[in-house]
Amino acid sequence: MTETINESSEVIKNSDRAMKTVILYEALQKKPIFGSYRRFCRLVGNDTIDYPDFEFWYYRFYHGQTGFDYDRNADPVPKTLMDMPVSLMFKITDNLDTVEKTKLRTVNKSLKDVVDSHALGFQKINIIGSDDYLNWELNDKKFSCYKKENGCVFSTPTKIIKSYKGFIKKSLEYLTPLFKTPKIQVNHLSLTVLDQMPALDDLLPAPFHVKSVKLYAFNMNQVFPFLSALNPGELESINLEAIEALSRDQISRILETEQFKQAKHVQWKIGLNENDLLKFSHLESFKCDLTYLEPVDFQRVREIISTFEVLESCELIFYGDFDRFCIRIVARALEAEIPFGPLKTIKHLYQIPESNEYLEFEIVDDEYYCTMKIRKIR
Repeated sequence: MTETINESSEVIKNSDRAMKTVILYEALQKKPIFGSYRRFCRLVGNDTIDYPDFEFWYYRFYHGQTGFDYDRNADPVPKTLMDMPVSLMFKITDNLDTVEKTKLRTVNKSLKDVVDSHALGFQKINIIGSDDYLNWELNDKKFSCYKKENGCVFSTPTKIIKSYKGFIKKSLEYLTPLFKTPKIQVNHLSLTVLDQMPALDDLLPAPFHVKSVKLYAFNMNQVFPFLSALNPGELESINLEAIEALSRDQISRILETEQFKQAKHVQWKIGLNENDLLKFSHLESFKCDLTYLEPVDFQRVREIISTFEVLESCELIFYGDFDRFCIRIVARALEAEIPFGPLKTIKHLYQIPESNEYLEFEIVDDEYYCTMKIRKIR
């Protein structure tokens, strides 16, 4: 039976008249054209006739013009999307959002060139990955890809796709072309890696243009491939955090990156010492932890910060070896006036030597640690 069907398909494929007979039959049955074309392709083959040619003969037969010998060479060449003036195409693509532009540039090279002539911009991109899933947001559009027993389930804002591919491979089919789009601009990038996922190390092309980044990882070594890809100088704000404690080598490595040296704002959940703070003199603001593994000289900390010319404000968190009265320890070290009774906040004003500027300290008790909020008053 199969051989008979294959022989019939070959006969139809090699005969123009036979192909038109099949199309005529579909048209006379008044069957929907899309279903008719799919049936034709299943019978004869997907590469036998293009849809525009099938559509021409279908509607000609449908409207009662059943002759097979019509010469189409006399017809005007049909217009296509690519015949549209470039200026009009540019205007149309300019009204698409970033996700729509990303999809459109995969259609063909001409559309890709038009889309790439625009600067592709995102207010925010958030990516969260683990051993079981990879989720991301492009502005307000959410995507997710979850690991399943025999592949993955990929969800977009408009559809759900089941795939036999691994969830990381399926996700990268979308994310890799996105990040390689020319002229892509991102205001804020947030990347969270909850497990060991080396497959994401090469996700960002270098240099990648972003103003603000938040990198949260299982281990700080996972952060370096992403941090090193970001364009120094253009990157203004850095927020780093790792589940595992950082080694001194990892802290030193971060402090020596051009991304850190040219940033304006830094937020770290990292236990720094006084010497580390000397590297922060170029920042306008920062927030970080002071180490609890060694004593902290708060007067020296104050002296160091008082030399920072461009500083506007900073926050330092001190755990004080889990001493519930660490607010008094900090205040006493700064020679601040300590009121009697229970305390939640102590304020202290310090005049910078040989200057009319002040540092305003607000020391806040957070039970097992205290926060020093410091603001420069000019």
